[in-house]
Amino acid sequence: MRMRSVYKAVLLGIALSAKFATAQELPASHNPKLVVYLSPANNKKISPVANPTINPQFNWRLNPEKNKEINPIENTSINPQFRPELNPNVNDMLNPLLKINLHPVSSAGKIYYLFNKSDELSGYLTQPSRDVLLCFDVSGEWTCYYVRTPEGTYNLFDKSGSWTGDYICYDNNAGYNQFNKEGKWTGVHIK
Repeated sequence: MRMRSVYKAVLLGIALSAKFATAQELPASHNPKLVVYLSPANNKKISPVANPTINPQFNWRLNPEKNKEINPIENTSINPQFRPELNPNVNDMLNPLLKINLHPVSSAGKIYYLFNKSDELSGYLTQPSRDVLLCFDVSGEWTCYYVRTPEGTYNLFDKSGSWTGDYICYDNNAGYNQFNKEGKWTGVHIK
């Protein structure tokens, strides 16, 4: 039975590699270089540097180091190591190695686009459930995942299920901004 899962994962990996050999098209409506209000560099409302209400250094409700409710070390109900239904390594319904419709190449679900501080595409997110976002790099390789908190922020976990300390907060307009454990904006934004 386990061998069958490994076999399916290998076949899925080969199929996805072939599909990602052609570039993933970025829709103009999600491109912050074309739609300037999507760029934190051009829109102060979604910039955590200019807007303290969306910056966890000032808004402690959004900061897992200050708010125990959204800290996965303190609140095990949002920690995939204690909640298997939130862990793609345990829950087959969330595992992109077993479900092709969870990959950004699939048109089965909504795709979010990750951008660096220079507004260049750096990856993709898909949402297999209300509480989990899967991360992929620009080549389509699954790299990590986010788990939703009671505040609506998402904590970032590596593929093994360990919290990285990073998290994303809604920007109150067009997407999310990513912060490190100290609450500093990493420059990553999601549209």
